[in-house]
Amino acid sequence: MLEQAGFEESELVMETGFNSSPVTKGVLFRAAKPPAAGVWERKPTREAEMQEGEMEYLLKRALDLGAEKAKIIDAETVVVAEWVRWKCQYGCPLFEKDRFHPPFAPDAESTKKVLKEYTKAILLNGPNGQTLSEAALKLEGEAYHRGYYKAFALTALVPSGGAACAPVSSPGAT
Repeated sequence: MLEQAGFEESELVMETGFNSSPVTKGVLFRAAKPPAAGVWERKPTREAEMQEGEMEYLLKRALDLGAEKAKIIDAETVVVAEWVRWKCQYGCPLFEKDRFHPPFAPDAESTKKVLKEYTKAILLNGPNGQTLSEAALKLEGEAYHRGYYKAFALTALVPSGGAACAPVSSPGAT
């Protein structure tokens, strides 16, 4: 009967013990159904291998572009916190000065929403923020041209002159 339905390599695995009536017996079969003639299917394992290779290429490119370290991470592991915006608003001399700082930079809630649209991210690390930012932007372009059309670089720029965002010293602070 399974062969008539188009299945191949059918075998009785076991009786399930579930009987729906006094004259029937519950059984478990294993069978394979070949793909329809003329139908081509993309193998998910091959696609995953290709993506893994592309991501490895992008990691190597990140290092070539100036990152000291580059790592593929799950996008869901990126932590976005509200306190960061407040820290900038109440202590950073660059607050309201450019598009990379509040109130112009995206807030935590919209950042969380956008990150949910991604599954993987590349985390870059190194001592020079400007070099990392430039590497991230170049990498975004390369990723886009390699088929990652949602590629988007989130950067933490160091102000020109090399001074990192630091709290403004208050009188009497040590």
